[in-house]
Amino acid sequence: MKKRLTVIFILVACVLCLGANFAQLDTSHRSILLLRTEADEDSDALDLTTEGDFANKPSSAVQLPVMDDGTGHGGNTVEIFFAGGSAANKTFTYKVYGWRRTNGMARMIATGTGTLGTQAVVKYPDSGSTATSKFWADTLSVTGRWLKTVSSSDETGNNEVATLQFDFCGYEWLWVEITDADGSTGDEAGDVSVYYSFF
Repeated sequence: MKKRLTVIFILVACVLCLGANFAQLDTSHRSILLLRTEADEDSDALDLTTEGDFANKPSSAVQLPVMDDGTGHGGNTVEIFFAGGSAANKTFTYKVYGWRRTNGMARMIATGTGTLGTQAVVKYPDSGSTATSKFWADTLSVTGRWLKTVSSSDETGNNEVATLQFDFCGYEWLWVEITDADGSTGDEAGDVSVYYSFF
């Protein structure tokens, strides 16, 4: 009897192991989407003392696309890319905010600074049109203010593309504020565009 139970236990364990090995990881495959139209720094910062509610979120805030069945976004991790400037090594400051689906307050996700590298945009991801003298940020410092860790793929700069990544934690709206990017200073990035994807 004990031998029979042992054999049955081993068989069940083998079946479970096989099932685990053949389990399919369903990672969403998304294109890169526009989060902030290319523009100079934001002249009016979001004032959380008077505009921190859902109704007053900026009109340019972006709602993450939902799946066809309306159940969610098909992913949890958001990835953000920054581009702009007229030359490499130009700088900017960013703040990322999020809102829930239909109500609630603005939540600061992260803040930090960025520096453009030498990798050219070449073509804008959202439109496919040619980009002239525009460069991807290759350095992103980050101070997270979020429920989970906000990370930068590169805080030191390698003349490639640096990104921010974070779990969106069920939030649905995104907005990025750009400051310290006045192109007339000579050191700052000037016009900056922001893109995102998620998985």
